Amino acid sequence: MCKKTFISFLLVAILNFLGGCYSSRLITVSEYNQIDEKDKPDDIRLTTNASQKYRFSKSNFYIENDTLYGKGEIIVGDNEEPFEGKIALSEIGPIEIENINWLITSLIILGIAAILFVGIATIAIGSGGFGGG
Repeated sequence: MCKKTFISFLLVAILNFLGGCYSSRLITVSEYNQIDEKDKPDDIRLTTNASQKYRFSKSNFYIENDTLYGKGEIIVGDNEEPFEGKIALSEIGPIEIENINWLITSLIILGIAAILFVGIATIAIGSGGFGGG
């Protein structure tokens, strides 16, 4: 019985891993400024025209006039180092934002619940757990 439970858990974990709840897209600074405040993403990643990459949390940066001021991370190779400063908007290339896809997330949750229910029911019926034995 432990093997069946473990295999069921692995199948659910793989389905969860394969399903993408988030989608990311690249936008411009002007497109970012048009997003409603309540719909703005929690994190942004941006690349400057000089190919330098940065990551900022929603509460740790703001845009004033033609400059982004913030406290975040500068990405150097595979490492992230603290950054605090400003970047001219004219130097910012694409901004990467992530949005949650509620439809896919709901389908994944329902699918996992259905698989768990079928797995538990199969195990229970096989061992006579529903009053059959």
